[in-house]
Amino acid sequence: MKRAFLISLLALILLQSFGKVFIVLDYQLRKDYIMEFLCINRDKPELQCEGKCHLKKELKKSEQSDKQANDKARKQELPVTLYCQALFRLPAHDASYRAALSTPFRQGHPLKVTYSIFHPPRYAA
Repeated sequence: MKRAFLISLLALILLQSFGKVFIVLDYQLRKDYIMEFLCINRDKPELQCEGKCHLKKELKKSEQSDKQANDKARKQELPVTLYCQALFRLPAHDASYRAALSTPFRQGHPLKVTYSIFHPPRYAA
């Protein structure tokens, strides 16, 4: 079941990605029919259109439908609301908490790191 779903999903993605390739392939396979019945310039053989006008029209139609789909997708953008919930609260009377609220980091300045607390452990001999 999963395999059939994945294959069909892959086929749909490939159809969408290679849509213009399929239009050109269709033109190449049905070139005689397009030249005889669908070509706008079939009455003017000196132009040597060979159905390219029909191919151009189909590619333009495909491009316009892609553009409309992209415009539609852009119009349907939904706003994303982000929020943060505190996992724990520090007591307001704690001095380190008040110092953290007024750090230079919040004002866009780099923090001054003290390396005196970062040292290897001492062994008592």
